[in-house]
Formats: sequence, structure tokens, C-alpha cells
Amino acid sequence: MKSLGAMIKQLEPLVGTTDLNAWEQRFVENVILRSNNGALTPRLSEKQITRIEELYAKHFGDARPA
Repeated sequence: MKSLGAMIKQLEPLVGTTDLNAWEQRFVENVILRSNNGALTPRLSEKQITRIEELYAKHFGDARPA
């Protein structure tokens, strides 16, 4: 399973594309900004982590172990 930080880094190039809807764009941008402020992995709630995992799975395959 990829680390949360690796998933965020892989989602970053999708910002500004049509691959993410408007809400997803804002969410990923916010997570990236929080990551760039010194935290390798920002503090996220379980719900936010689940959403990152869902977005990663949607675009790159399942992030969770089988």
C-alpha cells in the first residue's frame, strides 16, 4: 500500500485538469498546500484520508491492500 504522502504527490498533477471535479480540485489543492507548509503528511481526519484513498483508487488503482 502506498503511503498517504505518496498518494498526495501522485494526485498533485491532476490539479488543473478535467480529471478532477471542482470540489476534488479544491480538496486536493488544500491538502497539497498543507503538505507544502512543512508537513510531509498533513494532519488529516479519517474522512479526509478516506477521500484521498478514494481519489487515488479512482485515478491510479486501489490504494488499500486486498
